[in-house]
Amino acid sequence: MEKKLEQHLNKVFARYGEFPARDDVVQELLANLTERYQDFKSQGKRDNQAYRATIDSIGDVSEIMEQIPHSEVKLTSESALHSAVSSMRDMIGANIGSRKFKHSVLTKADLSETNLTKADFTGSALAEASFRGSFLSGAKLRSAALKGANFFNADLTNADLSGSDLRDACFDSSILTGTKLKGSALHGASFKNANIVGTDFSQSDLSKISFDGQTLEGAVFGSASLKQTSFRNATLRNVSFHHAAVKQAIFDGAAMNKVTYAILKGANATLDNVTIL
Repeated sequence: MEKKLEQHLNKVFARYGEFPARDDVVQELLANLTERYQDFKSQGKRDNQAYRATIDSIGDVSEIMEQIPHSEVKLTSESALHSAVSSMRDMIGANIGSRKFKHSVLTKADLSETNLTKADFTGSALAEASFRGSFLSGAKLRSAALKGANFFNADLTNADLSGSDLRDACFDSSILTGTKLKGSALHGASFKNANIVGTDFSQSDLSKISFDGQTLEGAVFGSASLKQTSFRNATLRNVSFHHAAVKQAIFDGAAMNKVTYAILKGANATLDNVTIL
């Protein structure tokens, strides 16, 4: 696997041509990635999953290159060489250790069962990526392309997915406590058995989404599009629907506290068959 990782690194750096300390850069990064690969393997990932997760963890190589001489600058001493490699090592540590993936292309990446706490995927291409069972607490996935992404059983506590394309995404059995989904496209997304507590859906497109039979606590749907969104037999406690288009939402058989009922009643929602808690 080390050979395969080295081949990938040589391909990544090929566009920069020959530059001072190139071999040191590749070898230092290879050592870090080999260790990273072993970490993924210890988490139970298969070889191909661990390899994909490892190369995805490199982050933006251009940021690494900014820290080292790579044009016409010549390294004339061991101390200069050491300084360049040290700078590069620090940048590698920042990319992998703090999990910076901003604006990365990770389409269909398998990041299942991975600790991605506070990872930054802002603006990344993550269509059909798998985050099954992963820890994404406090992660940033703002303005990301996440159509068809799989968050089954993932922990998204306090994660920020605002302004993202989440059409057809799977959030089944996920933890969405304090999760921000504000201003996102969620048409076709699934939330079966999700833990929805303090989740922010405001200004999002939730047309035809089903929350049937679920318990929603402190969720926010302010100014959200709720055309044919279904809350059949759901339990709603302190759920906010201010300025949301609730007239076409379905609440048949739902149970809700008095505050939630009052908000919906004032917005002319159809509440003929609901129970007030």
